[in-house]
Amino acid sequence: MRYWLEHAFIAFVLMGSVTAPLGFAQPSKQATGSTAYCARPALFDCPGGRRQAAREGGVDLDLWLTQFSQGITAGDGHKSWQYGGKGDLIVNVNLAKAGLWRGLSLNAHQEWLFGEDANDPLSGALFPFNTAMAFPRLGGSDQELALTLSQSFGERGGISIGKFNMLDAAAKKPLTGGGGLDTFLNTALAAPITGVTPPYLFGVIGKLKAEHAGFTLMVYDPRNAQDYDVIRHPFRDGTTTSLSVTFPVTISGQKGFYGVRGVYSSKQGLDLATIPALIDLPEAAESILTKDGYWYLSTRVQQYLYHYPESPDIGWGLFAEGAISDGNPNPLKWHFIAGLGGQGLFPSRTQDHWGIGYFKYGLSDDLVRGLAKVGGSMPFDPTFFIEDEEGLEAFYNLFVTPWLRITADLQRVHPHETSRDNATVGAVRVQLRF
Repeated sequence: MRYWLEHAFIAFVLMGSVTAPLGFAQPSKQATGSTAYCARPALFDCPGGRRQAAREGGVDLDLWLTQFSQGITAGDGHKSWQYGGKGDLIVNVNLAKAGLWRGLSLNAHQEWLFGEDANDPLSGALFPFNTAMAFPRLGGSDQELALTLSQSFGERGGISIGKFNMLDAAAKKPLTGGGGLDTFLNTALAAPITGVTPPYLFGVIGKLKAEHAGFTLMVYDPRNAQDYDVIRHPFRDGTTTSLSVTFPVTISGQKGFYGVRGVYSSKQGLDLATIPALIDLPEAAESILTKDGYWYLSTRVQQYLYHYPESPDIGWGLFAEGAISDGNPNPLKWHFIAGLGGQGLFPSRTQDHWGIGYFKYGLSDDLVRGLAKVGGSMPFDPTFFIEDEEGLEAFYNLFVTPWLRITADLQRVHPHETSRDNATVGAVRVQLRF
């Protein structure tokens, strides 16, 4: 039933964008081919066409196809390059134009995966080399629908409720955004892992813009919303609350964004300090292996160092993020990422995106010690010995046309499994916007 409901909704919206229902404007009689293909924002989006008519009537859609050829060239794991791809359909419906009140909108993001990916568990890496191909696949599905209802209050903010795709939030960061589709590929940089926010969440997000700061409050079910039980029985295992504050700051004429975030969850988790006891006495697991609640704190900066005078929104700069958590039950104790990136490395190529980033994630001390004790009693399985994971990634995203981009990407990762060699991973990414 869930499958049919999701796809019935998508079919309805697609039909609406083509036929302009609900009194939406009809296509203009102007020639739809008047704009050269290479200048169109999307391949099939031309002046006077049905897409433009649908936007005027309140339905705005984006359809992307992103293809990857990626492989491990050094280190452990399969050395053959893998080909796969992802389709993204993002639909925004202005419900005020459908007869409802001002500021109300509906957003849907449907994903489809196909082919293979280079996220090889034999590499020993903790974080996927390819974020776009990892989600929703790691949750057991090659397709997923996020659906939210939002009410905006002018420029002051708004509130949204529903099922959220958190890669969309990662994609909005000014220098590192992309969520694995445009910029960095490795999840450690493209969508930093916190241990407290699932990739798909069900809950409420409220935003408030004050004079000198922006506030985001999130209240959500701590479980991954790919599990349909989260929708049917929300907050059954607890509640997670997140508050973040972002301060826009201008330094020497260059804009920047500085922020802090704090998270607390009431969900029970595995008491990592008792891992050896779980191995020795598994029948006592339910009574000794739970720990109530967890917390997480982070700080981040996105500071432009250069922008083109004729376009203040085009430039490049420094990004960094540091975080710390309780380390139990959160298996991630801390992380640090930093790098340079943005648009316009060369004056003649201002629409190209580029970046180079470094990451290091520290694992829970209780987790490392616990698995080491287990590994000490089972020397035939060295994968029980783990340590921090770190890596470097560099990419260059070539702007061919507004609807065609080609990216070259290279990663070097020191895996968290001590028995694995350092991995070198190369990739080519091609993105089409229809």
